[in-house]
Amino acid sequence: MNRGLERKLLTAGSLWNALTAIVTIFGYSTWFKTTGAQGLQGASVEDAMAGATLLDNVSKVIVTFGLFIFVGAIINFLIARSIKDNAIQPKVVVWIACWGILQLLVMDVVGFVLFLLAFIVYSAKNKAIKLSRQAC
Repeated sequence: MNRGLERKLLTAGSLWNALTAIVTIFGYSTWFKTTGAQGLQGASVEDAMAGATLLDNVSKVIVTFGLFIFVGAIINFLIARSIKDNAIQPKVVVWIACWGILQLLVMDVVGFVLFLLAFIVYSAKNKAIKLSRQAC
């Protein structure tokens, strides 16, 4: 069986993850720092120090999350390129399922739908490959 559709879905999912990671790292973290700094302008010295520390820590979490998603996007792209036709690769199914669940947990609906479709198509073709091997 040709795995072209799965490759395309995983590639689209990895590109989507890379885009959201870049927006998170450069767009959201910058916006968060700017907005937080503006909110701390009228605060007392103690509140400003505590707020600046909190702002810095949350910004680091945002950037770390973006980097995590970006690394996942690279892994998904590499997996999409390494999928073999007419072969059942159980680790690929597990990875797609785990990454799809992660997409659901972080409320990335577009990513979840892409990886859910990839999981469904990959699983269906696995079943067809198993049945064709049994028929021979």
